[in-house]
Amino acid sequence: MTSNKAGYHSTVSRRDFMKALGLGGIGLGMAGMAPAIAPAAFKDLDEVMASPLAESKRPSWVKTVEKPTIEIEWKDVKRFDYHNVMWASGLRRALGDEQYNLSFAAGAANRKLWIMENKPGSRLQDVAFNSANNWAPISFLGPQSSPTPESLGVPRYEGLPEENARLVTTFLRMHGASHVGFAQLETGTTENLIYAYDTGSGEAQGPRLDILDVDVPVDNKEENYRVIPKKARWVIVYTMRMSHELMSRPTTAIGGRSHGYMYNLKSLLQGQAQNFLRTLGYMCLGEASTHNALGIHTGFSIMAGLGEACRVGHTITPEYGMQQRVQMLITDLPLPPGKPVDFGVHEFCRTCKKCAEYCPAKAISMDTEPSWDNGGEFYRGSGVKRWWLNEPKCRAYMAMVGGCATCFAVCPYSHTSKASWNSFMRSTVAGNAALNGFFRKADDFFYGSGISHDPALIWEQDHIPWGYE
Repeated sequence: MTSNKAGYHSTVSRRDFMKALGLGGIGLGMAGMAPAIAPAAFKDLDEVMASPLAESKRPSWVKTVEKPTIEIEWKDVKRFDYHNVMWASGLRRALGDEQYNLSFAAGAANRKLWIMENKPGSRLQDVAFNSANNWAPISFLGPQSSPTPESLGVPRYEGLPEENARLVTTFLRMHGASHVGFAQLETGTTENLIYAYDTGSGEAQGPRLDILDVDVPVDNKEENYRVIPKKARWVIVYTMRMSHELMSRPTTAIGGRSHGYMYNLKSLLQGQAQNFLRTLGYMCLGEASTHNALGIHTGFSIMAGLGEACRVGHTITPEYGMQQRVQMLITDLPLPPGKPVDFGVHEFCRTCKKCAEYCPAKAISMDTEPSWDNGGEFYRGSGVKRWWLNEPKCRAYMAMVGGCATCFAVCPYSHTSKASWNSFMRSTVAGNAALNGFFRKADDFFYGSGISHDPALIWEQDHIPWGYE
């Protein structure tokens, strides 16, 4: 069978492909997913890919550019060992055993003290809120529980890269992603954003990540290595939006949940995406950690055009500032790579410095100019000119107080972009850096610190789903 759709080159029509999967005529209601889109029922893949949900409409003041606004010297970018990050063995090695143990002992003591003192945001009910983690099983190769085209007796799905992009974007956004973009792995540049060693178990050394010219991926647990086939050239980068209500309560158990439940949801969405691409006939390599793995998320999000890097080193998007978690997948499904964007963040960070001023650990650089000096072996950005976060100091403070993310709360980009003032600020900053100082002062006037000074109110308010503003 062949399709009569112009520009489409599948050996089986999309409608018949969906029927073969038992999905012909399935209703995928979108009510509540995107309020601007009327509820609809998709009959086949044509209608899925024609959906506005598959489009990525950015504000007019977001410009695509050939190079990221952060300077990168690709010849100096080296593949990084995830074992060195603060969430693996890096913190113990940076602090030494004694200080490391003291930091976590202080954290446990503080948690008990604050519960007994009934400290708002850190009471028993707040700790229960933050401790409600539950993860779906997660792995490099995925659950592999969906049918393959071979098992269904049909050819695999074939589409143009642009069609594939709309298909993947629709799937991810209808399952909880906020932004979806794509980057291409190129030898000597973006390929070096893949970790040299993946995440391990606890503080154990993770498996070596090899990129080889083979047909199928490998997850060899006995010899502790994984193989990414060279033909898997495309990185799917997506975000999951965090709750502004929770983010405005940093250094409390309530605030800590803003990150935790995103990783809970990520574990579910990753397996669903891996099964989705498996049934289309493609590999989808995921992160073998409930947090981050595989590669440098901020780097891939910038190359995919989701946002800009900021003073803290995270991704700022035009829509939600830092208030999202970035995730990634690797696939051999051809996808069109995005381009970096420029909407004034890098220049704004030179002037603003609000995150550094409010950082309780004093771990964020106050320098006006970024630097090529990456701070040593625990930092994931060699070959990048940026402001360097003192990661051991940041992570040790988080261990002592049970979490932080003050920088997320105070950033002027963290307020909703839909409010008229915030939209005006973003659009003006994008084209006129001379007013950056004015807008920093205006943010202080309108929002103060951006931190809720009564965390207990979280239990008294009437919330919309997910706690978005």
